[in-house]
Amino acid sequence: RRAFGREDSKSTRDLYTALWIPDLFMKRVEADGDWSLFCPNEAPGLSHVWGDDFDNLYGRYEQEGRARRTISAQKLWFRILQAQVDTGTPFMVYKDSVNRKSNQQNLGTIQGGSLNGDVVQFAEGGEMSACPF
Repeated sequence: RRAFGREDSKSTRDLYTALWIPDLFMKRVEADGDWSLFCPNEAPGLSHVWGDDFDNLYGRYEQEGRARRTISAQKLWFRILQAQVDTGTPFMVYKDSVNRKSNQQNLGTIQGGSLNGDVVQFAEGGEMSACPF
């Protein structure tokens, strides 16, 4: 795999990353809007909600000025796409689509899955879900 954005000697070619993307991010990309970056300790709960609940909480945190940094959503999107072209990663999984289609909605919000998104299961607290292959 080719290095992205840094010297080859400093790259981590064996680290495979994934993004858990909310619909709100894609809407901001489409509208050429901004995207705010938060510290999870200063903007708690975003990983526990999806859909309108996520949009409302995210917007509230923006209004309260909790963002550490605000960047162009399109600029970030195109950097993500360039990284995919160059390295094959990050994998992308769409948070709201996963939760909207989940047959585990009665249990709570699915907060992640396998790298390529083929396994997405609910897990609570500090637990992780797994699917043996």
